[in-house]
Amino acid sequence: MIAIHKRNPPEKLVRLQHLADDMGLCPKDAYNLLKNPLKGEVRAQLVEEQGELCGYCMCRIPRDDAAPYITPITIEHMFPRDPESGEDLHQGLDYRNMLAVCHGNRGPFGTRTLADLTCDAHRRNTMFRKVDPCKPDTLTTIFYTLDGRIDAEDPDVQFDLVSTLNLNCPSAPLIAERKSALDHLIAELGQVPEEMLGSYCITIQHEFQAETSPKTPYVGILLWYLDTLIQALAPT
Repeated sequence: MIAIHKRNPPEKLVRLQHLADDMGLCPKDAYNLLKNPLKGEVRAQLVEEQGELCGYCMCRIPRDDAAPYITPITIEHMFPRDPESGEDLHQGLDYRNMLAVCHGNRGPFGTRTLADLTCDAHRRNTMFRKVDPCKPDTLTTIFYTLDGRIDAEDPDVQFDLVSTLNLNCPSAPLIAERKSALDHLIAELGQVPEEMLGSYCITIQHEFQAETSPKTPYVGILLWYLDTLIQALAPT
């Protein structure tokens, strides 16, 4: 997971939100007002501002492994539209509350259990304890392992990533794809002369950080590894 910097909402979405407020609609009913073509415009802006990566797992969206009738990109609400608490924060049409996410390893009916799902598909209506990709300070304790697993030193963030979003799902491709991305980087670094490795890592790190759209899939694990290596190579 990486930080997402939100842009200004589409003006038509703002006007629709004002209309929903004037009608006194709950967040769930307010979101039901969002139809195409505006819904498509909102989804496209979310995808573009996220560098064509899922807001949770960082895979490229849309993925090319979904069945034709599976929605390839979902508009996700970080604060649920219909929370169990019943809280109404006008979150249904609040652009700051929206992310674009992947299909969450959904499959044909009867081929998936909850344990097979990831991202919003696994999360469903669960409230996050802490993690928020739009708040970089909640992401600072995230780390990875060389086999492609995601983790966090903060127990609440760790719970959000592993238990709520199921980002280490053994039946989904996420772990293997993160490992593949990392292995490719490690192989590239292995070709760099030792005396140049530190400066080379810093250069690549800056390039990844400067990416806009599209971003490199699973760039979070690559930035973590580069930062770890840069610190290890720094003179003491």
